[in-house]
Amino acid sequence: MKREEITQAKRIIIKIGTRVITENDNTLNRNIIEKISCEVSKSHSDLKDFIIVSSGAIALGLSRLGLDKRPEKINLLQAAASLGQSKLMHIYENEFGKNNIPIAQILLTYEDIQHRHRYLNVRNTIFSLWDYRAIPIVNENDAVSFAEIRFGDNDMLAAHLSNMMDADLLIVLTDIDGLYNKNPILYSDAERLSVVNRITEDVKAMAMGKGSNFSSGGMASKLKAAEIATKSGVGVVITHGKYLNLKSILSGEDIGTYFTPIKRRLKGKKKWIAFNPKVSGKIIVDKGGVKAIVDEKKSLLPVGIKDVVGDFKIGDNVAVLDEDGNEIARGLTNFSSDEIKKIMGKKTSLIPKILNSDTYFDEVIHRDNLVIKV
Repeated sequence: MKREEITQAKRIIIKIGTRVITENDNTLNRNIIEKISCEVSKSHSDLKDFIIVSSGAIALGLSRLGLDKRPEKINLLQAAASLGQSKLMHIYENEFGKNNIPIAQILLTYEDIQHRHRYLNVRNTIFSLWDYRAIPIVNENDAVSFAEIRFGDNDMLAAHLSNMMDADLLIVLTDIDGLYNKNPILYSDAERLSVVNRITEDVKAMAMGKGSNFSSGGMASKLKAAEIATKSGVGVVITHGKYLNLKSILSGEDIGTYFTPIKRRLKGKKKWIAFNPKVSGKIIVDKGGVKAIVDEKKSLLPVGIKDVVGDFKIGDNVAVLDEDGNEIARGLTNFSSDEIKKIMGKKTSLIPKILNSDTYFDEVIHRDNLVIKV
């Protein structure tokens, strides 16, 4: 019964890891891409909408550069991404072309998710591609991204994209057939978890370390991505990519590990606020402020604010923390950080005098722009 909801999935994101589509010597495994493309094409004909988030460009580029391990220098990674991306897309174009399915390349950066108008532009572009029955092939724009503005790996990109597109299911293809209760390489009695209803600290402790020299993620990264996706209402399956049977997965069969989503989905702007990968600053509130926000579902007023961290502007997305440093909410602020420092702890009626302005908001963050995180 836990997997029955998978059978209803219409919008599906498939994330393909580097270790799935490359060989041990870092060369492309064309047979795997052919198999995955064939599997997706069959379900695509059932009027399901797909997005493929494909790693592998950097690995293919490193092979063309003659490098046998992933370098640390960002300029070499960017050069490898440029060399590998065109080759990767050429293969996908050929394979999906066999079934007359058009594909479209979309390269995203961290900022495309963080900034509201760019977020909406990406979303609208993908909806238009789906209208024409095209399959977007998405990757991080590694050729222009740098460390401070990178997702870090395509697991995280796939999770945020699933959230953005109101996906029903995220399938993460990797080199292991799911999450195990302990490392199956080291322990012969390790058991695969069929269903995970909640990603707890105990579940996270089961994750193994980083992947190969050519990949950037690992099981820990995939659990982090699954946590983001499930909290936004998207079910997640982690399974082995080289033995993919998409029809069986979408039929609800016991394949891989299924992470169940929450039942209540956020919509529109509140969804973007809650799952934006970056906040511009932090607002610390007292116990009264916590109670008003969490228990009484009220707006954030200046009287409950104890401190402000960071430098942010009006309209920025900020985190709201309790005095112990726990994030309780996120929201769009009506005041800059400098203004909040002047009015925090004060009654709303004093704002005009303190800021020397007749134009002001009663709330630092209005309830309509506030999302509870706890």
